[in-house]
Amino acid sequence: MEPVTLVEKGGGTMRRAAVLAAGTTRWALDGALSDGLLIAPVPGVIALPTLSEARLEAARLRSRLTCVSAIAEAGLPVMPRTRVVHVAVQPRGRTPRRVATHRFHFAKGCGSSLAPMPVPTALDHAGRCVGPRAHLVMLDAALRRGLVRGADLDGWIATPRARRSWLLARADARAESAQETLARIDLVEAGLRVVPQVYVDGVGRVDLVVEGRLALEIDGRSSHDDDDAFTRDRRRDRGVLKRGVLAARFTAAEVEAARPGEIAAAVRRILAAHRRAGRPIG
Repeated sequence: MEPVTLVEKGGGTMRRAAVLAAGTTRWALDGALSDGLLIAPVPGVIALPTLSEARLEAARLRSRLTCVSAIAEAGLPVMPRTRVVHVAVQPRGRTPRRVATHRFHFAKGCGSSLAPMPVPTALDHAGRCVGPRAHLVMLDAALRRGLVRGADLDGWIATPRARRSWLLARADARAESAQETLARIDLVEAGLRVVPQVYVDGVGRVDLVVEGRLALEIDGRSSHDDDDAFTRDRRRDRGVLKRGVLAARFTAAEVEAARPGEIAAAVRRILAAHRRAGRPIG
């Protein structure tokens, strides 16, 4: 098989011996390396030159991205963001020298592959490194994209049982952003009733409906930073209010910076100030 295609199918990085064993010739492999179609980050490892720096660092360590690094590589949100590269190594293998920029996860399922660990496994490993809310953000996003199922949590071994139960009780594939998940869990943990992505006639879906009568929207960075988006949001607000529904907005930055309970406290104040206002939604 042509070596570049072979490495692509192998997840973007492979051991040199595995590439040769899969059917390519030494001449073809050396030619691809000479032409820059493939690179050797370290002796004995072959990779695509387009890999991210995190992937290349894992290749240099002859390990597999996992935890938040593999989750970010899959295009899922990671909070808080970190430059530490999380990699999985065999429990009995030779552990690379520990440095502050690396976090090693010992995993029996590494095998001989150098591709990132599967998302369900990476999410399990994240139970050792992130708090419950950050963990839920990643799980919600993975559920929404179909990269993990709730049943996968039954096989997790790195995440403590109490955390797994907490996640299963609160995960929701309807969440459309990390900030929506953070706002929702803050409200739920405060004892408020919350339903995500509720359709309001004449308006469309709103991010969260709280206590059946407050339409709560979270303004993300990318989708609300131009004049058209700003105008559209104002029209939505007017559409909600014309129907006698309470409406409120938080920015993504506000939600990310909020301390536990802060969003819920603000929402409670809004509801208390308008006890008799707001038609039921849905």
